[in-house]
Amino acid sequence: MNRVVLVGAGCGEGMITLRGAELVRRADCIVYDALLDEGLLNLAPPRCEKICVGKRAGAHSMTQAEINALLVACGKKYPLTVRLKGGDPFVFGRGGEELAALAEAGIACAVVPGVTSAVAAAELAGIPVTHRGVAQSVTIVTAHTAQGVPDVTAYAQTEGTLVFLMAKAACAQIAEGLIKGGLSPQTPAALISCAGTQNMQVRRCALAELGTLARELEAPLTAVVGEVCSPRLLGENFGSVFEKPVPSGARVAVVGTQTHVAHMSDALLARGLTPLPCPIGRISPLDFDGVFADLAGYDFLAFTSANGVDVFFERCRALGIDHRRFARHRFAAVGEHTANRLAEFGFHADLVPGAQTTRALTEALETVAPREKVAVLCAKAGNPLLSEAGVRYHLYEVIYDRDALSRAARVAQGAKYVTFGSFGGASAFLEFAPLPEGVRAVCIGAETAKALHMRGKTPLVAAVPGAEAMADRILQEESCKD
Repeated sequence: MNRVVLVGAGCGEGMITLRGAELVRRADCIVYDALLDEGLLNLAPPRCEKICVGKRAGAHSMTQAEINALLVACGKKYPLTVRLKGGDPFVFGRGGEELAALAEAGIACAVVPGVTSAVAAAELAGIPVTHRGVAQSVTIVTAHTAQGVPDVTAYAQTEGTLVFLMAKAACAQIAEGLIKGGLSPQTPAALISCAGTQNMQVRRCALAELGTLARELEAPLTAVVGEVCSPRLLGENFGSVFEKPVPSGARVAVVGTQTHVAHMSDALLARGLTPLPCPIGRISPLDFDGVFADLAGYDFLAFTSANGVDVFFERCRALGIDHRRFARHRFAAVGEHTANRLAEFGFHADLVPGAQTTRALTEALETVAPREKVAVLCAKAGNPLLSEAGVRYHLYEVIYDRDALSRAARVAQGAKYVTFGSFGGASAFLEFAPLPEGVRAVCIGAETAKALHMRGKTPLVAAVPGAEAMADRILQEESCKD
């Protein structure tokens, strides 16, 4: 039975629940918002359809009625549709309206709660929304409605903590209304911008200062009002020991396919750097079944990417091909990452060139087998040099998504570096938007760097091709600036 599950993505990065992440990994279709951790999309299987319906201030991609209709259509088409919503689906998320539309259409549906910014934003800033002897309740108010900013005067008489969501444009009116209702202008308050992300900022202030400070901060913005915001609440040592919720190293926009983005992000995190995942391309398998009919004529099967390994063996599974058919073949891999992916399918890479480049792979293959005995399993846009190594079979092509490119361009604006793992990915990004001023490009190798050179840019280039070497190159650059 097909079903649609509303999943809360949580507040910021890495805040999804285990159950939510499990559903994303199994999803056939994901309908997602803009203001959430888009790195979660990397968890989805390659075949998953991803549809952005996100809303940003002044740029609504779909009306709620259109989103409801889309969910019904997806529910009829896909076995599992995940409606991925920022925060919690029901806390000012209009999840109830979506469930009602699904129920009316007879679509099976369910909900996985998420960590709402109504409490998480304050917590990530070290502000407890309730505290013994200070605040025994918390009131959550939307600062943005179809009718404009609500009248908040009456909330001044509410005991406990007040939390205002979507407050960027409303802070001046919130402060004015609460003071008019009886709260002191000196009541402790706080603003949390972009909670749970690398761009998160926190400003503690007096209630009367909310409007002025809000103009200096980015949306989404959460305003908290009450004694819990006092910097003295948790003691004088609190500020020196409270840890930031996200990595504090240099921010790096990671551009490429989902597989590359995940691998590169892991390498950056391991070195204390802050990855900003920007998957811009999806792997689209091609018709390469001819290679299975031709297998007997080849001694070597040469893979040029981990993506190719995944696509090849996924097709083997779909066709019911027994892996014992490859018993007499030897395997070549362009680098260690590709070799490791082969190992996950139970095959040892007999040949891995030390330089981990297309040229090195081609030269290494020439020494061990004649060209006609090598099947080169590669992407459609693979380096033409591969034709010298053997008979090419195109396993897949990379489809670059315009919405994803737009997201990547936005993310890169706030980064210090942007990494490119292929010539195609770099070209697609730079054709869509120029490299932001002051942002340094980092390339996996000389071939990828050509996309930057063609546009008059001088990128950093990894010492050897690979995610780890790219991350090390960034660390080297950072140490030179210290």
